[in-house]
Amino acid sequence: MSEIDSQFLLLINGFHTGYLDQLMWLISGKLVWIPFYLITLFVIYKKRGWKGALHLLVLVGVMMLMTDMVNSQVIRPWFHRLRPANLENPLSQYVHIVNDYRGGSYGFPSAHAANYWGLSLLVAWFMKSRRVLYSLFSLSLIVCYSRSYLGVHYPGDLLGGILYSTIVVGIIIWIYQKYLPERFVPEVRECPSITEWIPAMTVLATLAVFAIVAAI
Repeated sequence: MSEIDSQFLLLINGFHTGYLDQLMWLISGKLVWIPFYLITLFVIYKKRGWKGALHLLVLVGVMMLMTDMVNSQVIRPWFHRLRPANLENPLSQYVHIVNDYRGGSYGFPSAHAANYWGLSLLVAWFMKSRRVLYSLFSLSLIVCYSRSYLGVHYPGDLLGGILYSTIVVGIIIWIYQKYLPERFVPEVRECPSITEWIPAMTVLATLAVFAIVAAI
């Protein structure tokens, strides 16, 4: 199984150009997606009110505590799986490196995959919208691809991150629904159907900007 994972990684990482290097570098960034986060939070506000936006922020914070901090401090060291680009990994000599970036020591499960997929599930659940889920899932796949392209995660790391965040978010939603009194749950407002497409349009606009910047 590890051999297959390595082959897929080298296939994705091996198909590279100078333009794609810069594009995937931008896509893999965290701070560059802040406008998307803010716009998505505004959409939540329009759909569920300020209470809904506040609830979502709290749930996302709890999720990231598990998918980011606990993941990096506990789960990754336990699995002890070296990143493909890690110099201690024999595979690293075959990995194309972008901007001298090799990531940390261990990569399973992927925090990028866990964070983006977990955020997608929470936002789609709060919006009660499959359209939002599909658009954010597309973003998650693009980000995941960029991580393998940059050589810092095996595809298996990414799948592990998606599975891990699905479990974490499922538990969070179950606790939220079971123990939060009904009177505190923000109601779902009627909004124009275009509202559900705003996150997707923001993703496309951001990618278009990245595509232009990478070409400069």
